[in-house]
Amino acid sequence: MSKPLWKSLAALPLVVAGCYQYEPVDLAAVPPTTSISVELSARGTTNVANKIGQNVVAVEGTVTEASPSSLTLALSGVRRRGENSVSTWSGESITLASDEISEVKRRALSRGRTAVASAAVAAASVGIVIGIAKATGEASGTVGGKPTPNP
Repeated sequence: MSKPLWKSLAALPLVVAGCYQYEPVDLAAVPPTTSISVELSARGTTNVANKIGQNVVAVEGTVTEASPSSLTLALSGVRRRGENSVSTWSGESITLASDEISEVKRRALSRGRTAVASAAVAAASVGIVIGIAKATGEASGTVGGKPTPNP
């Protein structure tokens, strides 16, 4: 394989295996373009019902505007009471007042989980490359190169 392809393959585990977690953050300290998850208060669940549906307990998205009294998001997901999965949204805008928000969490890279996942993906990638090389005859599986065929 050429060097540029190897460089791409070397970076692949970090891109594919990036693990994220949500960390609590203060509403006033959330800059625009930050990916966040917002747990709604009971009032928030009631107030957003006519905009995004019943029983919403949390929303995820990117901050477009933030102040101490409100938060505007481009929605990427909505979680409803009784559901384990998050439904996908396409950037629809919603503004939440501070009394509609129970907790704000910022999406952040989890270094420990990413390191473990990256190591696992890298090991699997090496195994696949070696398997392909052996299957195509590029590697014999023995030390010293390919064996000489008998005449």
